[in-house]
Amino acid sequence: MHLFDTDTAAVLSQTGSPPEVVLGDKWNIGDKPNGGYTLAASARVICAQTIASGSPHHDPVTVSAHYLRPAQPGLALFDTQTLRIGRTFTTAQATMLQGTPATSRLQTLATFGTLGESSGSLRYVSAKMPDIPPPDECVHRNDPTLFVNQSSISQSTEIRLHPETGWVTAKPTGTPRSVGWVRLVDGREPDPWALLFFADALPPTVFELLPDRAWVPTIELTVHIFAKPAPGWVLAHMWTDHVEHNRFEEVGELWDSEGQLVAQSRQHAMILQQ
Repeated sequence: MHLFDTDTAAVLSQTGSPPEVVLGDKWNIGDKPNGGYTLAASARVICAQTIASGSPHHDPVTVSAHYLRPAQPGLALFDTQTLRIGRTFTTAQATMLQGTPATSRLQTLATFGTLGESSGSLRYVSAKMPDIPPPDECVHRNDPTLFVNQSSISQSTEIRLHPETGWVTAKPTGTPRSVGWVRLVDGREPDPWALLFFADALPPTVFELLPDRAWVPTIELTVHIFAKPAPGWVLAHMWTDHVEHNRFEEVGELWDSEGQLVAQSRQHAMILQQ
């Protein structure tokens, strides 16, 4: 198994114990697991539990999480509840628990279906894939000459930022926008589960507004997935329209290597100056 699959693998008990995941330590920002990674791990647990309960739906369609407390690498237990198994969709929720005593860290609500083309279905896309040079001509997020404080997420994830990204050279552009290519370093191709992670993989857009980097924890994150992505790099385009009282929204699009809009996201986050 690839690292992403190992570190999001759900273990279901046959004895009535809650399902669990062992969160890996190669997905951290600082010493905390990335929010998109914990979202993906939670969604995989919920999906596995619903399939065990008879659901025929294997693909995440919409996943939303509220981040109650920072998660930690290591064992995470889940209190799950299947809300409905229907003909088209299955909806369920889960609370991630960690620590002694067990403390709630993440509350996730997810709907699963079957992704794929429907014959004769209506299709309309007004969004445009942003212009960006190929990955080899972009700024390598793992370049230690530009990013002195490397987080462990660089050991699992490769990100190539647009060459016009200003904050990487201490020259913020003043426009809170981030565009970059993203993929998993071990060659695992993207799929809907990886898209949940990629929706939160790029550095925060507000870095283009700040004189110094800050800790930017997520309060809430929602990802909508429209299609299974083609193999290759995924292009992430994120932007912010509103910042106030050290809180902001970040809207995102994910495009696959064939130019298909495969997911959209929206999150609410806060800025904690270091």
